Amino acid sequence: MACDNRTKVYLGYEDEYVTDKHRSLLNFTTNKLGGHPNCYGKNTLLPPQCRLCGLYQLLALQLYAPLDNSKYHRTLYIFACINPNCWNQNKSWTCLRIQHLEDETNTSVPDSGSVNVPSTTAWLSDADDWGDNVNDNASEPNGNNMLENDPLQFHFSLHKEIDQDIREELSTLRVDDPNANSPTSVDSPVSGGAVGRLDSPQASAEIDGDENEVVCIDTPTRPQCDLVSLLHEVTPLPLQIMNAEIKYAFDEIFLSVDEEDCNTDVSQHVRDLLVEYQHGNPDPSTKFAPDSGNPKTIETDVEKYEKGIPKHGDEMFHNFVCRIQRNPGQLLRYSRDNSAPLLLYPLSGCIGKCRNCGDEMTFELQVLPTIIPKLILNPRSERNFQIEFGTVLIYTCIRSCWSATDLYREEHVVVQAERL
Repeated sequence: MACDNRTKVYLGYEDEYVTDKHRSLLNFTTNKLGGHPNCYGKNTLLPPQCRLCGLYQLLALQLYAPLDNSKYHRTLYIFACINPNCWNQNKSWTCLRIQHLEDETNTSVPDSGSVNVPSTTAWLSDADDWGDNVNDNASEPNGNNMLENDPLQFHFSLHKEIDQDIREELSTLRVDDPNANSPTSVDSPVSGGAVGRLDSPQASAEIDGDENEVVCIDTPTRPQCDLVSLLHEVTPLPLQIMNAEIKYAFDEIFLSVDEEDCNTDVSQHVRDLLVEYQHGNPDPSTKFAPDSGNPKTIETDVEKYEKGIPKHGDEMFHNFVCRIQRNPGQLLRYSRDNSAPLLLYPLSGCIGKCRNCGDEMTFELQVLPTIIPKLILNPRSERNFQIEFGTVLIYTCIRSCWSATDLYREEHVVVQAERL
């Protein structure tokens, strides 16, 4: 299971915790986990609101990601919602991209204020205007006169009178024949039948016959719990998190970046696993000897071992785990290539176009579940409180579209839940 030579992937690893001695060094080129966004100059980026619950999302990752042959500095800010009811949903994560020209770093720029992320409804500002004249006809002063002059109104009145006459005639109708429901002929004796009670306030029936032939019908009982409420029940948030006066953030940690190691050399751990596997599943055709020291033989046998279908049958998940284990400790994967993401299961639907310029989208970043233990709330709100997800995929505009008037651009996020 060798790496694709056409795809260069960069991996992010946990580094040193950010302390007060590092504060003066933080800027928009810092790769880090948690904390608060660091923007260019004196600009600030306020966290976006979750489109599912309305809570302000917390910064999970800040990545400096300039592109080759581009005149822009470029930083990605990835936010996550800590509400358990929003986990594993695309809208619980937000990726904002901010760019500025390289020559701007050499000139003094006045404070442009805060970059305030609009609320959910602001994205609908370009929606069609349906107008306020939907019910104009109903509000006209002569609206009732128009109905009265309608030639069909006479027919409605006539039908109403006929309907009233029919009701009066049916109210005098009585069924006194006890044999009306009998399946026998008129001349044969009747052994039983159902007789309707006209004076009963509710629908009922009496069945004639012996006591051992009477059928008892139990009255249904109402459910003792509200099933609809149970279906809509959600996990409550911890009281500490609901306190708006407390400003939460994930612990701030520097990220180190390294290129993915695609070396196919077999580690000692893999050797041990292979020996254990062969002892439990002896195969005469196996030519591997632990002490042989033949790299070609080892690599060939390991490839056979890894390409075998796992017992659970989920080859995609098996590939996901094996690829991550090649470089232990990785928290994220970066590569602007649509063949780079490791999926837990196939994507449903297409990624779509850039919401800003309409151009194609390309994969750029993947957040791995190994980052979950690092996303620790500060100040501590609840013991063992951890966010949950399977993996998070970030797709960005292939042109990285930007204009001088932009404050930020939002990119596309895909969240895959952990397979149970």
